[in-house]
Order: sequence, then structure tokens, then C-alpha cells
Amino acid sequence: HQRQHRRRQRQNKKSRNSNSSDDIIDVVADGDSVEVVTAPYVNTAEDWDDDASSSATSLDDNQDDKVPYDIYTCCSEVFGSCRTSCENLSLVPLASSDNANGRSLRLELKKYCPSMQTSFWSCMNLTLEAVARGAEWSGRRCCALGLSPRCRNACATSESTTEPQLISACRKSDEQHMFACFEHQETGDRCCSTARTSECLQACRDVFESQKTYRRNKHHRLHELCHEKRDAEVLQCINNITGMTPVTNSHKYLPCCEFSKVDSCRSACRSVLNSTESIDIIIGELEVSGCGILLPHIPLWQCFLTAERTIFVPATKSTNELSQINQIGIDSAKLHCCEKAKFPKCRRLCMQTYSNDWTATRAFFEESCLLDHNELRLRQCMDEVDEPCELGCDGLSFCTNFNNRPTELFRSCNADADLAARSDLKMWQQNGSVILDGLELPIKNMTRCAPEQWKAIACALQIKPCTRDRHYNHICREDCYEILSECMDWTRMRLALNADSVCARLSPNEDVPCVSLRPYREESDVPKETGGYHGLTAPCKGHPCNASAACLARRNESNTYECVPGCRLGEASNYLVPFGAYVRIPVLQAEKPTKIVGDAATGAFKVCRCGTQGRIEHCQPLPSFSYARCLLPGGRSYEHGKSFYLECNLCSCFAGEITCTKKQCRLASYLDPSYTSLPCNCPTHFVPVCGSNGNTYHSACIAKCLGMQDNEIQYGACATLNPCREGAYSCPAGHQCLEQRKICLSSMHRPCLQYQCVNLTASCTSAEPRPVCDKQRRTHNSACDLLAAHATLAHWGACFRSCSMQGPVCGINGVTYTHECAAWADYIVIDYRGRCRQVGLLVADMGPRCNSVRCPRLPSPHCRRIVPPGACCAICAGAFRIVYSRKQIDRALYAVRAQNKDLITLHSVLQALDALVQFSECQLTGFLTMEVGIFVALVPRATTPMRMQVEACAREAERISLMIESQSHEITTNLLLSGLIVSHLVEPSTDGCGARLLLMPSLAIIASLAVWTLQSRRVL
Repeated sequence: HQRQHRRRQRQNKKSRNSNSSDDIIDVVADGDSVEVVTAPYVNTAEDWDDDASSSATSLDDNQDDKVPYDIYTCCSEVFGSCRTSCENLSLVPLASSDNANGRSLRLELKKYCPSMQTSFWSCMNLTLEAVARGAEWSGRRCCALGLSPRCRNACATSESTTEPQLISACRKSDEQHMFACFEHQETGDRCCSTARTSECLQACRDVFESQKTYRRNKHHRLHELCHEKRDAEVLQCINNITGMTPVTNSHKYLPCCEFSKVDSCRSACRSVLNSTESIDIIIGELEVSGCGILLPHIPLWQCFLTAERTIFVPATKSTNELSQINQIGIDSAKLHCCEKAKFPKCRRLCMQTYSNDWTATRAFFEESCLLDHNELRLRQCMDEVDEPCELGCDGLSFCTNFNNRPTELFRSCNADADLAARSDLKMWQQNGSVILDGLELPIKNMTRCAPEQWKAIACALQIKPCTRDRHYNHICREDCYEILSECMDWTRMRLALNADSVCARLSPNEDVPCVSLRPYREESDVPKETGGYHGLTAPCKGHPCNASAACLARRNESNTYECVPGCRLGEASNYLVPFGAYVRIPVLQAEKPTKIVGDAATGAFKVCRCGTQGRIEHCQPLPSFSYARCLLPGGRSYEHGKSFYLECNLCSCFAGEITCTKKQCRLASYLDPSYTSLPCNCPTHFVPVCGSNGNTYHSACIAKCLGMQDNEIQYGACATLNPCREGAYSCPAGHQCLEQRKICLSSMHRPCLQYQCVNLTASCTSAEPRPVCDKQRRTHNSACDLLAAHATLAHWGACFRSCSMQGPVCGINGVTYTHECAAWADYIVIDYRGRCRQVGLLVADMGPRCNSVRCPRLPSPHCRRIVPPGACCAICAGAFRIVYSRKQIDRALYAVRAQNKDLITLHSVLQALDALVQFSECQLTGFLTMEVGIFVALVPRATTPMRMQVEACAREAERISLMIESQSHEITTNLLLSGLIVSHLVEPSTDGCGARLLLMPSLAIIASLAVWTLQSRRVL
């Protein structure tokens, strides 16, 4: 304890006076308080050893930089009743009072903590000094809004939002109300700084006081004491910030008053709403009249406020509508993570926490579940909601070894995380210890013991690099063992632990993917680009839009983005969906408790839409389903969500339903000369037919093998059948038929119309804005505008600049298009020039086929050679294969059939996947394969792509494939994507037949002349 005591003394002696550098702090009991006195201090040899610093990693110790002790650190110095009384204290009331010297708190502690406990009292005095030093900081008014006790106390000892202890203890994503208050107070400081008189200054400060002191006379007093002309800048600033504009129709919101059970609140509510006060004054009056502080889960405030702090007319009981928080929960994006919990207790706590029981269960849920290594999938899902893994990192000033990594994944590559890493390392150096996962680890002098490794650890914990497989963030056990074996000060370790046992607690099982620190101990080996970003642009990276708008990248050969109004999936959610999006939301326990069918829980969801005012509305129930196991002959069974193989076909168990690909399997050790590799061993004849779902099949045999009946097939490709021919369509009078091809994914979507009826009698300004391109490469805002201009349709969607209008061309899906632009509009890249005439094979070992086809050369020597299933030629891409659940698609269509029966098509699914692509330089292509599934590839747009662009598209394919495989919230919340249940990467083809052969992603087959052995089931 003496050595630890001296270290604390040295850290804080700079805060005393100009001579304190020669003093040592001692603690004595004097009267009613425990005071700090000073005595001459002389360095010992041991002290000089601790103070030594020779590494470049050592941070500059500015004389004013002090990291005050957290009260919990002080409490850990003692035991028994002293520790209990210490842990029951809160610094927030002390920090918020006029007398912040802590005299009353010291007196209370003296009852249980004797003055001889010098380490404890020294720590407490330093902490209370920190409280007193920041008494003038306006942010102290916000400390009570913190959700966690540690965050509230860190706020109480801070002097600004940049204090290290505040940054480390308070996550901005969790403490949204407190950080919003900080911004409010900082704005108030700027407004009040222009006051010309002390009276106006005080009146201005009163306006920005905690809303508990907000009364309507504050506004009146401000106008009395601040001169209209002399202090016009102050008044205008406050009007802009605090919303002082009177509400002229406030009486319309009187029904909100009935949501309170407190008589004084209801009375004040009626009184203030019958006046013409401003929104902020109305809120302030209600808070001080018994209505409680503004919290999203209180029915009265939920009635009054949306995410934009705009008063709206509430739903009355007669409408049978629920309040927003009872309808979608505190954070419905995280509710999707709850089913990933391994243990029923954590699943239940998760549902309670993110439904509407946030304050009651959140702390217990985090402690007992999110910190449990057995719940790694649950924790990873929560992290993905808060901070999804994104490609690329650059622009960091401290964690510079993390820069120049355009194709690596990170959760938090930004200036705030960079600053937090710097602060963490500084605190570790000053404290001589590191607290990880609740375990305090005493460390030797970090500036001499592996300084670069400690810097890498601090940066990795804040920048959060992700593994390519499963997007985990924890540091590898070997890195942990190496650093602790070298730098751990075991003489100060209180528990009987060694490096193995500590690392076993900090890192999960060794077979789980982990982040190695070795690459981050030195600069990236990627060649630096003086032009910046290696030819890669990510328009929506860092979320450039405001907090209430969703960012949509314009990916039609553009590097720009669009900010559209969005909806948060709950009051505590950071996840935004754009206006008009259909979202899938778990039914809350209060609405419909989870049922157990046999040994399986039943999943209950509803589909809602992002509507006006940033609200999730128009909710409809989805048919429920059971998370049942799938049973196979022979006693085998698989859990819900698991994928497996039956012979050579990839299968998935989803809600008790088994979905498999339809690859024709071959028996090992048997050569069958009639084997074609196509489904049902169909012949390789190219005689296309059109299915009633709008999909063109290579032959009638393949169509029937995939479930089409004779009466659902027409001979000829779908593109050759004119949907607007006489007698083939049905449009109302005054409407014109316009061809609009689509592929319907649900068997319930019948008829799958291939045209749209355009109203010619109404003004085009009232038509739904959906751009179309004519044959002169002119983009029109809608089909109505196209017909009004007497133009001819080239394709739906905005015109492309770099595609060719010469044709015909054969797409990788085996469909002939009039030109390349029409193929691009259908999310298809070309296989070869000319009409489609042959069928490609589904295996890579049967020699070259498509002999009459001349394949184009790949655009770059760095390309990954991918041959799409059924195509003849290779493309330069990163690719993956998706298996989707027909029943899930049917359930989704059933819920929205009355609103938009054409919502779920292959084009809309590909469009939703395209919105997940980060880089503008990657073009998404995809089609329905003959093996039951969707093939998706990301192709570099450039004519001659650079190596980094090729690699970036491959990494994008990996990232999106893993989102589907892990059932990320961005997949499960999106109604269009919620039916995608399995995704496996396509491995590039390396055989000598080049572009004409395909290595199937479902397995890697090593061929010999007579023996065929299934070697790998890793990817589809």
C-alpha cells in the first residue's frame, strides 16, 4: 500500500501549489473532516525507478493533466461497512450543489471509515477535490441523466466532456440523454457569453439550468433583464436553441394530460396547454409539477414527444393504437439479437431490457449476460447494432498504425475513438494498472515494457478491428499471454492468478476468430496513395447526414449520397431506416408472451413502415412460427438457423423447415457418362422457357425440376413475350400498359404481372417518383413523364453513363438483353456478346463447355475468376450464394399484401442488398439460379480496376455474406431481406479451363480420372 500511496501522491502533487513538487501528501483526521497536509518529499531510489521514462510512446505529462480517482476505485481500498457505505454514495448531488467541498460526505464516511485508512482517504480527498475543481462547468447539470452509476460519478469529477474518465466510463451510444444535455449546455455557454450585463448573463444561465427549474417566468425574466437591442444576439441565440416560439394550437394536445396518474401534473398540464407558451416552457412547467423528468418510457412524455421533440396529437384509446415505445420497444434492432442468447435467462433479460423495462434490468443484463463469454454471439450482435463493422481506416493522429487499411474491417475508426485510446494509455501509465473486463491488472512501467504493444492494445480496444470471419473484436489469447508474461507486476496482484488464467478470463475459446495485434505494431504495408483512398469512395461512411436522416448512397455510377428522413427503431436506438421502408419488429412480451411449442419457442413478429414524423407506423402481424429443430431420417436433427449438407447439397434448418439446393450429386468412385451436373441431371440443351413467376429457365426440364407445373410454363424466354400485347393485360380506362419485368419470389404472388398501368389522365406531378430511361439516354422522373414526352422506354431506373447501348448481349443469368444498359438495370452483367445460346455447367471438372462462345478477357490481372452457375464465362468479382426460405417470403407477403403486393421481388431484394454496399466502385449483380438460390457478385466498375478496387469488392462480398449468415440486424429487420437465411462465399476458379469452368461454392471437389472425393463443406 505504501508504494501505491506514493504513486497517487506523485500524480496529484501538481494540483496543490507552486511548491507542491517538493511535498508529499499525508492524511490526518482533524476535527470534523479528513484533511490533506503536506510535508517535504524526497525521491527514493524506488521512486526514481518508477518515474523513469525513455520510450517514444510515453505521453507528455502536462502539469495540468490529472486523472482523478473514481469513487469505486477508492471503495476498493477498504472492506466491510466502510466499503458498503462508500459504494452507496453518489457524487452527483455533491457536484450539483452550491457547496461542493464534500464536508457532509466526509462526515458521513467517518462514521464507518477510520482515518488510519490512509490510502482510502487520500483517494477520496483527491476525488472530492476533482468534484470541487469542476464546480463551474455547466455540464455538471447533466450528470444526473447518466444511466450507469459509474458514468454519473465520472461526470461529477470532470471539468469538460474531454476528460479521460468521462470518455472511458460513458459510452455516447448508451448515454444519449446525458450527451444531448452536454451539447445543450455548451450551446448555452456560447449564447450567454455575448451578454453585456451581469443581470442578463445570470438570466441567460437560468434558461439553460436543469429543466426541473424551468418555469415560465424564466422566459419573462430573460426579456426583462436583457435589452432588446443591446442583447439582441443573446435573445436570438436562445430563441434558436430552446424553441421559444409560442405554440398556437397547444389546446389540441389536452388529451395527453390524461396519461398521468398524478393530480397536480394533470392540473398543470391543462393550465399550461391553455396558454400560448413555447414548447420548452411547457415541458419545464410539467416537469416541476409532478409529471417527472422527460423520459421516453413514461406514457405522458411518450404522448407528447417524438424523436425530433415535436408535439403531436396522441393516439386515444378508441383508436386501439399503442404508444410508440409499447409498439416497438426501447430498441427493436437489439430485440432481434435476443434470440441469439445461449441461455433462456439471458434471452428473457434481453427481451425485458429492450422492450420497455430498460431501467429495471439493463445493468443486470449487461453484467450477467453481455460479460459472459458463453454469450459471445449475443454480445457480437449488440456490438454490431451499436457500431457495425465497416471497411477502411484512415485519418487517425494517435493510432497511426491503424491508418492506410482500406480493405480491413473496423467498428470505430474515428477521431473520438482515437482520442479515447490516447486517454486510456495515459491513464494506464499514470495508474500503473489496466482494468479489463472488471479485472484490475497491475503493470510494470509501460513506457519501458513493450510500449508499442500497450499502444496497440489501447488503440485496438477503441478502434475495434473486426475479424473477417464472424466480425469478432476480442484480442487473441497469444497476444494477451505474451504481454502479460512480460509486463505484469505479479507482486501487486491481489488474486492468485497467472498469465494463463488471466488470458482465459479475457479471451474466449481459442477456436473462435480473434484479432491479432501483430499487424498493428507497425504501419500498414499497403502502398500509400498520395491521391487518397486508393481509388475507393464510401459516400455514407461516418454518417454525414443529421441525426434524424438516413444516408442513401447514389450507386448509379455516382460518388454522392442523399439524406432522406428516417425512423429510429426505438427511443434508445441508433439504427435508422429510411422513410417508406418496411421493417420487421419482434412482438413485445407485453403484447404476446413467447409461447413454447414442445421444446421450441415461437417467434412472433410484425411488419411496420417508416412513416411521417419519423415514426414507425401501420404495423401488421406476421404469421408466427416455431424455432423448432429439423428432424431427418435416421435420428439426425439440426437446430433452427443451422446449415448442413445432404450429400453435395447445402441445406438450412429454419423454423422446422429444411431448404436445400438442387445440385445433381455424383456418387464417389463411379463415373457416369450421362452425368450433366444440372438439376435432375437435365440435358445441357438451351431451349428457354418462361415461368409464371417471371423467371426464364434454360429448359423445360430444369423448370419442372425446380417445381414449375406444365400450366405454369410458356415456351420462349420471358423477354420475348410481350406483356402489353392485345388481350394479355388489364388496365383501367385512361391508363396505358408499360412493360415492367419482375421475378416474384413467393408462390402467393400470383399473377406475377410483367407490366404497369400508367395513368394518362392525371398530372404527372402526382405520380410516384420512380426514374426511367429512354432510348436517347434521357432520365425521366416517372413513367408518366416518359409517356408524356412521347419517348420510348429503354429500361427502368436512371440512365447509366458508361454502358453500351449496342446489342444484343447475353447476361450471366442466361437471358438475352437488347443492350448492356438494360442488363445493368436488371442487376445483371454480361456473360458474352450476342444472344444466349448455351448452358454452362455447375462443376469445374468436366472440361470446357460453351464451345461456340467467345468469352471476354478479364479486365485486370488481379481479378478473382468467378464463374456464375449456368454461365459460360468468368467475371472479375467477389461472390456469394444465398439460400432463402420460401415460407419466410410467403409470411412477409401475407402481411403487406393489402398495402403493396408487388413489394417482394428479386429486383427489390437485390436493391436492398445493393444499399448495404459501402464502396461506390463496386457494382452489384445477382440472379435466381437453377439450384434454388440467389447468386450475388460485386464487380469492380472501372474498365481497368486497380488491385485495391478488386480486393475491396471481394471484401464487400465477404462482409455482406457474413451479415446474412450471422443474421445481422440489418438483415432481420429489413422485411425484404428477412427471408435470406444462409449465405456462403463462392471460391474463385483456378482451373486451366479459365473462364468456362465453375468451382461451386458449396464444396471444393478434387478430381482424379476415376475417384471423386468430397473434400470440403466449408463454403457454398
